[in-house]
Amino acid sequence: MAVFQKQTGDIVELTPQGMEEIQKHKNNYADSTKPLSGKERTWSAWDMGNLWIGMIVSIAVYQVASGLIVSGMSWAQALFTIVLGHTLVMIFAVILGHFGTKYGLTYPMLSKMVFGAKGTVVPSIVRGVLGCFWFGVQAWIGGQAVNAIITALIPAWGSLGFKGLFISFIIFWLMNVYIAGSGSSAVQKLEKYAAPVLIVLSFIVIVWGISTADWSIGKLLSEPSLQGDPTKNFWTLFFPALSSMIAFDGGIALSMADFTRNCKTQKAQFAGQLAGAPIMTAFISFVGICGTAGAALAFHEAIWEPAVLVSKFENPIIVVIFSLFIIMAVLTTNVAANLVPPTNVIATLFHKKVSYKQAALIAAILALFAQPWNALASAYELIYNVCGMLGALLGPISGLYLVSYLFEHKTEIDLVDLFREDGGKYNYKGGFNIPIIVIFLASMIIIFAAKYIAPIKFIFDNAYVIGSIGAGLVYFIYIKIARK
Repeated sequence: MAVFQKQTGDIVELTPQGMEEIQKHKNNYADSTKPLSGKERTWSAWDMGNLWIGMIVSIAVYQVASGLIVSGMSWAQALFTIVLGHTLVMIFAVILGHFGTKYGLTYPMLSKMVFGAKGTVVPSIVRGVLGCFWFGVQAWIGGQAVNAIITALIPAWGSLGFKGLFISFIIFWLMNVYIAGSGSSAVQKLEKYAAPVLIVLSFIVIVWGISTADWSIGKLLSEPSLQGDPTKNFWTLFFPALSSMIAFDGGIALSMADFTRNCKTQKAQFAGQLAGAPIMTAFISFVGICGTAGAALAFHEAIWEPAVLVSKFENPIIVVIFSLFIIMAVLTTNVAANLVPPTNVIATLFHKKVSYKQAALIAAILALFAQPWNALASAYELIYNVCGMLGALLGPISGLYLVSYLFEHKTEIDLVDLFREDGGKYNYKGGFNIPIIVIFLASMIIIFAAKYIAPIKFIFDNAYVIGSIGAGLVYFIYIKIARK
């Protein structure tokens, strides 16, 4: 293996001999799957931090903060739960991001290493479907903001009703597709220039919220709608919410190799992620708290959806400014977190038939089948059911990846064998790592079944945490037994 690949600093690269060896076998080496060389790496810790700023400063996180309050938590409890959840998910993001930085490879190739050359289709499809679903939902939110701007500038547009909203959705949808199809450099530029704007506009929301409380932050945070529901037990809400918060970013963490492969060093991806995510999570959550309290004071209603809040204003300037905030926030999150992962999955699985740009278009079209205009539900539904189902899928997969990479392969990958499709150590049995697939499917079935079985419903309520620990532990025990 030493002849076919070499390590320089934190980066492992194929040698010319390694390239020749790959070509001797049936392989999936292509422009969309090949590893990035050290010379092609352009991302620093600052770029990784900006990536997380763009993904965290989002309408989704804003809605989660507001949603926890609406579902019964106080503002302090909601803030603690969200920050803790987003901090814990960094364990998975940093470890799985290590693979991307070390080998310059994407999530689908990590999936191939863990599940097998053919078995990779299982987690890849799961991640792709989740990405397409969230892309559609977020694109609809962005489309609402586009519609608000057009209506503010051309009042007659509002008379079109759903037709106008759908056209606005398509406009925003096309913006996402164009950026994703332009590759990682476009995502990097978007995050770099959008992040400062998002932070400024977030402060505008905070200032507006404080202004509704006569410029008293104490009065704002004392608003009754932020104090929680005394009839509900905090711990009953906390554990399912914590698992949901981890699952909320679980898909991003799982696909982190798609982005860390652009990093120059492990230090860059490690420092960038740990500095960017927790801090910005606390910030945008506080923005959501201020927006919810401000809405309660200004409009006598605790509004958890930013698009609905914007529609309450009559001043077109305010509508345009806040709608731009929504557009920028959704755009930076949607491309990186939701559209890039399924695009990479499609580009890898069908590398001989479709280009990267075509894969981006296919992923975006598939998102339309999710009918995002019907997908948004109540705050409680979003947090405790939708995110719970996400955890049932993402938790077991994440735990299995972590154990496989750290303890089975000990972060040492044979690149030649990884690209082979006719054998090698990652072919397992006929291309399937059967034990890991069985553990994943069994874990998923148990978690989903727990949703409908009262005595074990706590498993579903803590889907990501129990799923990742449980599946990972079972596979770890299997590895130890198999080696003996």
